[in-house]
Amino acid sequence: MVWPFETSSLDPAGAGVQRSTWGVSWHVYDRLVTFALDQPHDNVQQYRLDQPRGDVAERWDISEDGKVYRFHLRSSAAFHDGSQVTAEDVKWSLQRAISLPTTRFVLNLGGLASEDQIKVIDAKTVEIALTKPNRYLLLSLSTPFAPIINANQVKAHVTPNDPWGTEWLKANEAGSGAYQVMTFRPDQVVLQRNDKWHGTPQPAMRWAVFQTVPEDTTRVALVERRAADVAVGLVPNAIEGVERRAQAKLLLIPMPNQFEFLVMNTQIKPFDDVRVRQAIAHAVPQEDIFRSVFLNRGKRLFGPPEQAQGASFPQPQSFAYDPELARKLLAEAGYPNGFDTTLSLCTCKAEYFENLAVALKDHLARAGVRVTIEKLPGARFGELQTAKQMPVYLENQVAWLNLPDYWIRIFYRGNTRSNFSGYNNPVLDGLLAKADDAGSDADYDAAMREMIAIVNRDVPLLMFRQAALEVVIGKDIGNYAYWFHTLPDVRSMIRN
Repeated sequence: MVWPFETSSLDPAGAGVQRSTWGVSWHVYDRLVTFALDQPHDNVQQYRLDQPRGDVAERWDISEDGKVYRFHLRSSAAFHDGSQVTAEDVKWSLQRAISLPTTRFVLNLGGLASEDQIKVIDAKTVEIALTKPNRYLLLSLSTPFAPIINANQVKAHVTPNDPWGTEWLKANEAGSGAYQVMTFRPDQVVLQRNDKWHGTPQPAMRWAVFQTVPEDTTRVALVERRAADVAVGLVPNAIEGVERRAQAKLLLIPMPNQFEFLVMNTQIKPFDDVRVRQAIAHAVPQEDIFRSVFLNRGKRLFGPPEQAQGASFPQPQSFAYDPELARKLLAEAGYPNGFDTTLSLCTCKAEYFENLAVALKDHLARAGVRVTIEKLPGARFGELQTAKQMPVYLENQVAWLNLPDYWIRIFYRGNTRSNFSGYNNPVLDGLLAKADDAGSDADYDAAMREMIAIVNRDVPLLMFRQAALEVVIGKDIGNYAYWFHTLPDVRSMIRN
């Protein structure tokens, strides 16, 4: 695999974690549970949220009240050093996950917040007790944030200042996964298949090499020359001509847990006025942009219907292109002559968003909104993003826990970085509580419809599309699996 990332740490839960860390650790560590993959279609498989299955756990029982989960571990599950995976390892690993800031939030969403919720029943049985039923538990336990770690191996390297062995695990692994680390450098990680892995089917690939190659076009060329098998982290310009040259295969994989959007900062003027945000939405010709900028790739997040359709998110926002209405709304908000603003984008995503920014500048000018495009280096962009100091900017994000109310919790509430617009509507809190306590799918669906209608109407985020993940693979490679972390899974790949 050739990708643009460097890998500074092997620890998916520790400080300095990067996307590449999750991609590598996915192969090295197992989790308690996972989800099934659907049948391959056009060389691609997708994870199925409706089909949880065991990973280190062979099976689990749930109490009648939905608050106690008892996991039975596989007798065949063993760490790379040959020791058995035990309930004590699972307990320690989950205690670690809820103690470290990188992973705590996702586990907390699953209802797991306290060490005393985890109980060892016997060597191969562990129990998790919740205060109330939680739809996120299994999903949170399936993510890279909940790796099962060889506790005894790590405990030999802990210190009073580092009780969870984070320093040692940056450059060492203590997993039970399908692959073991043979070489670890920031620019190259080499994995070897663990032939004693408990999983089925056994991976077809004996080796997996994650190689840093900064240039997109070079990554594509390496696959076309058969010097690499998979190229990821590509921008649209890099894949131009792949299908025409026919030296490799281009995969355009739907990403159901991703969206791309314009952030409007609701904490500063003029974007604290919903009429201004709606004016911006009406000033953008979404269909034209979808064709000219996105080349008709991905799933539209604009257009009808006007009413929220069931418990799924994101859903299309209904703002017809109407510059006259945009100017009228601006006048009602006190800006009859429009206003000046800055549209920011991160240099790390400039190739991805630059054409979109130029198109938005042109169209917003027709409604009286005069835009200056500002490109910021990653560190500065992140700093201003966290401080909520950019008025308008472009962003794309992936939802780890792809459930409808999770999107609302993460992107539209709270004083967190992921609530990019700083949006606050107390009505959402009550509706989320109603969704949590829903006694039926119909009750949950009703609460979600109301929440979706609110955030789509108030438009703190103007959504454009769900992108298609663009991957170039060798002509002899099959069974590419898409997971919520969006990075390659070698375990499922085959060579035809």
